[in-house]
Amino acid sequence: MRSSFKLGRILGIEIRIHISWLLIFAFLTWSLAAGYFPSLLPNSPTIEYWILGAVSSIALFASVLAHEIGHSIVARRNGIPVKDITLFIFGGASNITREAESAGAEFRMAFTGPLVSFILGGLFFAIYFLAGGSGSKTAFNAVMVYLGQINLILGVFNLLPGFPLDGGRVFRSIIWKINHDAMKATKIAATTGQVIAYLFIFGGIAMAFVIGISGLWLAFIGWFLASAASASLQQSVLLETLKGVKVREIAGSAIETGAPSLTIEQALSIMLESKQRALPVMNNGRMLGLVSMTDIKRTARDNWPVETVDQIMTPATSLKIVAPEEDLTKALELMQSEGYNQLPVVSGGQLRGLISRSDLLNYIQLKHEVAR
Repeated sequence: MRSSFKLGRILGIEIRIHISWLLIFAFLTWSLAAGYFPSLLPNSPTIEYWILGAVSSIALFASVLAHEIGHSIVARRNGIPVKDITLFIFGGASNITREAESAGAEFRMAFTGPLVSFILGGLFFAIYFLAGGSGSKTAFNAVMVYLGQINLILGVFNLLPGFPLDGGRVFRSIIWKINHDAMKATKIAATTGQVIAYLFIFGGIAMAFVIGISGLWLAFIGWFLASAASASLQQSVLLETLKGVKVREIAGSAIETGAPSLTIEQALSIMLESKQRALPVMNNGRMLGLVSMTDIKRTARDNWPVETVDQIMTPATSLKIVAPEEDLTKALELMQSEGYNQLPVVSGGQLRGLISRSDLLNYIQLKHEVAR
């Protein structure tokens, strides 16, 4: 996700926080300090409510993080790379770079998250009862009962059969297992997800007239789910369109290359003339790196006539590549997960061409026109 910053790593997975998390952290801390904890601990000082609110908010997002780590561990055990986990306004999201290849793997990945939430909920309630339960009106117990409740709610909410919630993915995996058609299962699960999302939207608006503006929060969640379901369906249709098509079928093989001694200005002239967004830098038939428009834009314009491309290029050792016989889905996954606009096509250590986002978009557009 953009507009996020790195927090650290857990089990080799990068953990990031989106700036929207700061908004929900502040809102949640305020709501707990102003309403929840005063109702449980009526005689405590105000500062204690704010401390408990902040601690509970951090613990909640630690629980969400554990939920996402559960998904990520199972994904990696099924051979699916996980780039990072981002905490944001609606909870968390694991950046899983490709879809599961079987209904069983999809089921295991999806169900693990809610299972972690239920385990945490049970653990917090067990601590609460061991510490005296309702007979012990302490700050510690107030936090434990809150975390127990919120984790159980999180588990139940995520099991709603609306794609792309975990429950929607579980639902999709079951349909996929029955009809052996991943695309059809995705369409059914996404449609169900949109129905649930619109129930949230209309229910939230109706609640706003009864309980006040806080009811709009449910409508806002519904809007988010509707958008996510639509985006997930589009992604699945996109992957289905590209599945089985080889990189060599659309990759441009007649490409211009440049020597490492070219100035940035000369390289840009070649790129504009050949309509390439990137220029492979070659020396004695070996690719040293790739100069992209992004690399050029990062360089001061005054340096273009004198600075050479070997000073700004992305080295070959840092590039992601695809082979001519690989599926276009592999190229799309790399572009989306790494943020590349183009990838070198390499076979036997030799550069065979370039494939770009525009190549993929043009192919998809042609396929849709033929289908119509």
